[in-house]
Amino acid sequence: MDPLPLQRILQEERLDGWLLFSFGRSNPLALEALGLVQVHLTRRFAYFIPREGEPTLLCHAIEASLFPLLPGKRRTYQSWQGFQEELARLLHGARRIALEYVPGGMIPYLSRVDGGTLDLLRGMGLELASSWPLLLTFQTWGEEKLGSHRRAAAGLEAAKGRALAFLRERPRAMEREVQEVLAQALSAQGLVFDHPPMVAFGANAANPHHQPGDKRLEEGEVALLDLWAKEPGGVYADITWMAGLRASEAAHRAFQAVARARDEAIRFVAQTYREGRHPKGYEVDRVARGVLEAAGYRAYVRHRTGHNLGEEVHGSGPHLDDLETHDLRPLVPGLAFTVEPGLYLPGEFGVRTEVDVYLRPEGPEVTTPLQQEITPL
Repeated sequence: MDPLPLQRILQEERLDGWLLFSFGRSNPLALEALGLVQVHLTRRFAYFIPREGEPTLLCHAIEASLFPLLPGKRRTYQSWQGFQEELARLLHGARRIALEYVPGGMIPYLSRVDGGTLDLLRGMGLELASSWPLLLTFQTWGEEKLGSHRRAAAGLEAAKGRALAFLRERPRAMEREVQEVLAQALSAQGLVFDHPPMVAFGANAANPHHQPGDKRLEEGEVALLDLWAKEPGGVYADITWMAGLRASEAAHRAFQAVARARDEAIRFVAQTYREGRHPKGYEVDRVARGVLEAAGYRAYVRHRTGHNLGEEVHGSGPHLDDLETHDLRPLVPGLAFTVEPGLYLPGEFGVRTEVDVYLRPEGPEVTTPLQQEITPL
């Protein structure tokens, strides 16, 4: 970790420092930023990057040998009293600090420091601010990660094509059989995933997190394929594709609505970039849901418009969300995210379209195919 770029951000944000605190593995954002993901830690530690000067690591004495060489000084403690005393010395002179915290818990992905520790810090007279402006440094991609994402996206496309061919050959196949085809196709290409793909037929598609079972595709029904994967050590790609066995007219109309919402969300991001502004995650969500609500589908929207992509499929960066959370983080160049509006009519069907977007300095680049209509089987 190079503290100098982070100290420039601290100065811009009028912060006295960034406190990366974790109890063992309780704060994965701190572990990722400090390169500690693979280190076996079980005690409290704090790494403080001041606005000026050297950073300092505070860790338990029995775990001092586990930490890699981090820039700056190192202090240790043994007792809980010693931890509090050393922490107070570490933060002496600071007034406003950043840490993995969001007021009101509005963005759970970032709220990683426990309430008791927040009480302790406030008791020291500190004002607490969210570290999201600093974390953006670790959530953006360069060309190497973008290349890994593109290869993963190509693998998803190949797997999706194999599943559609399987359904045409065996239109009476069960959901779990199609899921197995997708999983095998992804694994054959050297891709990995945290959970097998999702396949839902007919009314099951109205459940965004359906677990595939023995349901067979019937005449007039849709098939929803949701698949995500990455290269080992890479970043994810994530798509959803709709097919149908002479799907109903209502399903086709609903799909056209989500496609319009998707396209309007991407257009809005592109427009704001042309205007010299970076849109906030919540703004894009409002635009997409506005399209669906205007079409009369307000009651059938069950989730946000999109999520950040990273080494985890649901990354910790900005999401397109003003439904489940209020994500006020800006969509800056180098970030990647999904755009996936969906509509879910219980007992009838669900439809979703999902594409991946990478943000270049000049605006959004869609890195996966834009489905225009439900694919007939």
